[in-house]
Amino acid sequence: MHFDLQVVITNFFSIIISLTVHEYAHAYVANRMGDPTPARFGRLNLNPITIIKAHPFGALIIPLIGSFNGFLLGWAATPVNPHLVNRKYTLRQAERWISIAGPLSNVIFAILCALLYTGLSIFAEGSEETYKPILHLSQTLVFTNVFLALFNMIPIPPFDGFTVLSSSLPNAMSEITTYLEQYGNMILLFVFYFGGRILSPLIIKISTVIFDISRGVVGLLF
Repeated sequence: MHFDLQVVITNFFSIIISLTVHEYAHAYVANRMGDPTPARFGRLNLNPITIIKAHPFGALIIPLIGSFNGFLLGWAATPVNPHLVNRKYTLRQAERWISIAGPLSNVIFAILCALLYTGLSIFAEGSEETYKPILHLSQTLVFTNVFLALFNMIPIPPFDGFTVLSSSLPNAMSEITTYLEQYGNMILLFVFYFGGRILSPLIIKISTVIFDISRGVVGLLF
């Protein structure tokens, strides 16, 4: 089987960088809200080695396998304790904002990467081959971060979307989260088998919109 080494390397770095941004966002928001746990575990940094050491299977082996097979997937976890945040925040607020920080960071990072790709495409016109690696990486980062944002917002445990949902629903609707917890494993299997097919059109659509917006912004500047 033939592999394009440049594509494999780009895919791998795209996953690792995106995971690092995602986990750092959780740590940063938790720390800003007063939770000392991320700092205690040395997670307040953007060094990919940090999450690779903590989660070698999800943050190294799976991304490496995925890089060869064309699926941009990986996982890690950041130690946080919402019970330790400043008293001006409720527990539900802490859980909600710490959880949503990861997917939100991926959306913001996807937009920044799209701007980089678009701006560099204009700057490098006529010499695209020289900038091909960074152009390819920035383009791949957009799709990877959109995927991570959507995937993590699926409202089943252990994804961020479940915590966001459970911390946002009124107590009178707690049976919804109970149901999702009870049947979460079955839903999770469904997501792993069919999630890619379901999310792919949405990922492409959202990424296309982000690229269109970036072209409009860069067009105004240049």
